[in-house]
Amino acid sequence: MPLVGFRPTKARLVIEDSSDTILVMKVVVADSESVELASGGKLDALAGVVRIRERKDNEPKNGAHVVGSLVYIDETGEGADRVPAKYQINISMASDKFRALLKVAVSGLLPTKFFIDAGERVSKTETRGLTYWTGAGGRTKVWDSEAHRSLPITKFSMILPIELLAHRNDSRGAQAQQLPLAADTGAPAALPHESVPVESVATNAQVAELVDDLLVFQSETRNTLYALMWVVGIVAVLALVFGIFIVFR
Repeated sequence: MPLVGFRPTKARLVIEDSSDTILVMKVVVADSESVELASGGKLDALAGVVRIRERKDNEPKNGAHVVGSLVYIDETGEGADRVPAKYQINISMASDKFRALLKVAVSGLLPTKFFIDAGERVSKTETRGLTYWTGAGGRTKVWDSEAHRSLPITKFSMILPIELLAHRNDSRGAQAQQLPLAADTGAPAALPHESVPVESVATNAQVAELVDDLLVFQSETRNTLYALMWVVGIVAVLALVFGIFIVFR
């Protein structure tokens, strides 16, 4: 079943007395990802929203492994009242995982990336709604947004950022000690424009993203090279034909 990655850009926490707490995030398709739409265009060009709420222990599920849905919303209206097409992702999370997500959100951080496994499984090797299509440009993910506007989500994973507060406070303290005092006022002088580089260790997710970027760059470079070779070949053939025409004229 195709796995699709998304990247949050903005988040809001909706809290009501009589309703569930919901984390709402605006999202875009992650870099190096691409999903074709059967109705035309790409999912990459649309704006999306993900709504995540806590799943109660006694809450019934729609399916054995269904944790949410991916819904395509077609454009409405015309002219000034036109509302472009968009998509919405609905997720219900277990209580402990939802609390961990809320802690990150309240601290002012957004998830780095999250992935969904969407589509209706027909067999072990076949899915319906969101599938792979192989063409001249390679294998592409295709969403049949006309026949399957709502897709069940069977898996959901999220990469959460972790900020080391102790390390941050130590860095700020050391930086404050190194700042010279301004004349007469006794206040620290302004921070320099250059930032101090901090060494870090790349995580497995970051390495995977880097590999994806390298593969995409390699594919684009190879296609560009092939196009240039075709252009050079066509120009050479035209020059040869023109030369023969001049000689036998």
